[in-house]
Amino acid sequence: MKQKLIIIDDEPKAGRLMARYLDDTYECHIFVDPLEAMTFFAKEPVDLVITDMQMPNMTGAQVLAEIRAVDKLIPVIVITAYSNVDNAIEVLRLGATDFVKKPFDIEELKITIGKALNVSILKAENLRLKERLKAQQDQDERYRMIGTGGNMQKVYDIIDKIADIRCNVIIEGESGTGKELVARAIHFQSQSAEKPFIVIDCGALTDSLLQSELFGYEKGAFTGANKQKKGLLETASGGTLFLDEICNISDNMQTKLLRVVQEQQIIRVGGLEPIDIDVRFVVATNQPMDKMVQEGKFRHDLYHRLNVINIQVPPLRTRLEDIPLLTSVMLKRFAKKYQRTIEGFDAQSLQLLKTYQWPGNVRELSNIIERAVALSDTELLHLDEIPVSVQAPGQDTSEQIDSDQPTLAELERRYIFKLLDANNDNREKTASILGVNKSTLWRKLKEYNV
Repeated sequence: MKQKLIIIDDEPKAGRLMARYLDDTYECHIFVDPLEAMTFFAKEPVDLVITDMQMPNMTGAQVLAEIRAVDKLIPVIVITAYSNVDNAIEVLRLGATDFVKKPFDIEELKITIGKALNVSILKAENLRLKERLKAQQDQDERYRMIGTGGNMQKVYDIIDKIADIRCNVIIEGESGTGKELVARAIHFQSQSAEKPFIVIDCGALTDSLLQSELFGYEKGAFTGANKQKKGLLETASGGTLFLDEICNISDNMQTKLLRVVQEQQIIRVGGLEPIDIDVRFVVATNQPMDKMVQEGKFRHDLYHRLNVINIQVPPLRTRLEDIPLLTSVMLKRFAKKYQRTIEGFDAQSLQLLKTYQWPGNVRELSNIIERAVALSDTELLHLDEIPVSVQAPGQDTSEQIDSDQPTLAELERRYIFKLLDANNDNREKTASILGVNKSTLWRKLKEYNV
């Protein structure tokens, strides 16, 4: 089927001339009166509109405004006898797809129409893709950002502004605030949403492991390299690489990463040929990076390469108004997971949750609600389902960690979480206190779904 065009021009000869040269390719509908054209537009599906600028009854600008009020994507080409730059800029500012000077060259008009229709198809396809990916993301509530307060609205506003700009981003915030959710939102709201989103926890890998994971390696590069392996930087090309706890990487890895960020090229371990990549870097840290730079703990040049946009994720204690909404969403999620019928917390319990200062942020709230749902035997949750550490936050809970006579495995889990909280989620320090290496701690946390 031919694509359908509306041609609006108060000079009948001009409209007929255009249609004569376009009829072979398109289905053209010619209108002298723009009001009649708008009536047709409201009833019939149309692929493109060509309109003169100066006409009785309605100007081309008014036609454009009326079309854009109901359809943001349909291409509109304006024919104008006023070919100076100011008028051209004005029609584009009003939402025109393109403009053609009058008297027009028919070949130029054909090219302009073809380009406009191609762009329209791409825009429509991209919009459908983004809607589909957003729907997929919304189905998985684990990755939904929740909050309506002013602090979170600032985060949403920044995400909306930068999602389609492939600039690097630093996300700063306390442990448990949801920095990875922010990174996911940036990626999945962008035009690269269908491309890979790769997550690396920089605190869980040694230097050599991190290098081979990021860069990949050639066959025979080291003992055990029995075949070529593509690195995560190659895998993420076209999409986003999220480096969590970026401040944990060594000076040596910072130097290597700087070159990748600058040049968008990598060389596999044991390789010689550079490989071009196209990666957006989003990194996160629970420490102020500018302070680390001042103290000489992080390279200033890498910091400035990454710090194009800086997003501060607010701690939960600064947005306590979001507690009821967060609690409601989490209760539904865990009730479904454990197949429980839960109405919610009673008024006294909910008030306690709304006033507690949440040193572990959203992660702590999630753990407490999951525990309450798992242990509940009633539809309404009460105070006795909330840990004593929340009910009496200033109280030393070191003796209460085993007050309910847990299993050895549960006692180990509680002690690990207690040390993580005490050390502000510094995994290296926690592993040192526990007397294990970071990879062992990382495996334990994976078992706990952290």
